[in-house]
Amino acid sequence: MMLGAPPGKPEGTPVKDSTTGPWAWAGDPRAVMWCVTITHGISPEEVLARYGADARTARPLTRQQATRLAGGDLLPEGSVLQAGQLGDWSFCFEEYGVMGRMPGPLSALSRDTETFSVLRGGDGMDGFAHWRDGECAERFEPGAAGTKPRPPHPWWDAVQERLDASGEEYPGLVPVLEATAHHTGAVLDTDTRDGPLLTLRLEDSDRTPDPRTPQQAPRVPEDVRGVLARPGSPPPPTMRQAVNVPSTRHTHAVKEEG
Repeated sequence: MMLGAPPGKPEGTPVKDSTTGPWAWAGDPRAVMWCVTITHGISPEEVLARYGADARTARPLTRQQATRLAGGDLLPEGSVLQAGQLGDWSFCFEEYGVMGRMPGPLSALSRDTETFSVLRGGDGMDGFAHWRDGECAERFEPGAAGTKPRPPHPWWDAVQERLDASGEEYPGLVPVLEATAHHTGAVLDTDTRDGPLLTLRLEDSDRTPDPRTPQQAPRVPEDVRGVLARPGSPPPPTMRQAVNVPSTRHTHAVKEEG
């Protein structure tokens, strides 16, 4: 099911104090880095599978319990995923992780549906993305000058309107989450965020790989174009195809969950 266009003018007044209300977790200054995706019409188990994980290994853990899976420097690079459900939408939260910002998981998550991604970057660069049917429809850095996407950009408009209405110089990502919730009707409040939620650790090497872009045809040098244009002229030695090298273009399919 594909929902309609993003909201127009927000109703009511945005939350002024980001440390209270349902979005208190997002306004917590101690939460220096996190990423959340929200996807329509699939289960939390399906969400984990589309990230590339084996959902059968997930177990219900609270936010505090999940921190023990991070492992620090003792484990390979990876991310702790915590998935849950909000009505017709399912979400996945990462503390100190960015898999929910990567094209591979987002392409898989949005297959035959739509997905939103909100990132609080540890380097100070935040992010918002809207994916639909495996393709990125819109992405930008909320509140940052010079990141306005090419039109149409309905989500940039909706988010910017709430940022402007917040009346705060640095409103954070609460207005972004409000704009998304206004469209989805799904509010990831602090109690839900703290769990328990389906939790597992996914290594970087196991996550759904990013889609490959089609390879561009090799550029033909100017000095040989005339030779190649004459009928019956053999290609110059530097342009001959190597023996036993496949000429078919390799394609990549997103890993199917099993």
